[in-house]
Amino acid sequence: MSVLEKRLLGKNVLITGAGSGIGRAIAVLFAKHGANIAINDINADAANKVADEIKDLGQKAVVFIADVSDQPQVKEMTKEIFANFEQIDILVNNAGIGATFTSIIHMKVENWDRIIKVNLRSVFLVTRYIARRMIKNKAPKDQLRGKIINMASMRGKTGRSGFGAYGAAKAGIVNLTQTLAQELGKYRITVNAICPGLIHTPIYGPISIENLAGSSLPTCLQSFKPVGLPEDVAKVALFLASSDSDFITGQSIPVSGGQGFV
Repeated sequence: MSVLEKRLLGKNVLITGAGSGIGRAIAVLFAKHGANIAINDINADAANKVADEIKDLGQKAVVFIADVSDQPQVKEMTKEIFANFEQIDILVNNAGIGATFTSIIHMKVENWDRIIKVNLRSVFLVTRYIARRMIKNKAPKDQLRGKIINMASMRGKTGRSGFGAYGAAKAGIVNLTQTLAQELGKYRITVNAICPGLIHTPIYGPISIENLAGSSLPTCLQSFKPVGLPEDVAKVALFLASSDSDFITGQSIPVSGGQGFV
C-alpha cells in the first residue's frame, strides 16, 4: 500500500479491548493505513502480541493494561497514554463481554451489574477522560479534531429473550452515542457506533463458524456468509475513522448481513 492510499496516516488511535477479536482486527487494519495504536486490554499476553503485529507493520504501538470499567484504572491509563502520545485522534470503545442465555427473572444481580459495567460504563469512563483532551486537539478550522467509535450490537437495536442485560447495555451505547454526538459536535468531534450482528470472535469460545451459523442465534440474510468476521466490522470502523465519514455523526451502523431485519 502506497503512502497516498493510507487513510489514517499519522493518526493516533486508542482501541479498548484490542487484544483479540474485533478490537485486534481494527488495530491491525488501522495500522496498515498508517495509524499509531494505543492498545488497551486486560490480557497482557494478547495485547503484546497485537503490539508486535503493529510494530511489524512499521507503526508505533504501546500497550496499556487496564480494566476500562474501573474508574481509577481508566484515570491512570489516561495519564500513561498522554505520556506516550501527544494526542489521541480516534477513540474506539470496543471492550466488552458477552452473556449467557438467561431470562431477567432468573438472572443474578451480580451478573447484570457486571455486564452493564463492562459493556456500558466503560464507554462512559473512557470517553469522559479521552474526550476532555480530544477537544483540545490541534486541527485546521475546516477539519475535525477527533472521532469516537463505539461498539454497540444489533441486540442494542432489537431486544431478544435471554439477552436482557447485554441488550440493555448495547442499547445504552446507541443512546449514549447520540448524546455524545450532540455534546461534542461543537468541538468538531464526531461520534458514531457500529452494531455487529453474528460475528465469529473469541467471545463465543471454541465454536466453529459452521456450528455458530447453525446455532439458535438469529442468522443473516446472506446465505453465502451466515456469520461475519472481525475484519467485516474493522472495515466499517476504518470508514468511520477516515475523512470519508466526516459528515456522519450520531449514527449506529449495522454490520450484520441483514440480521435484525427479519
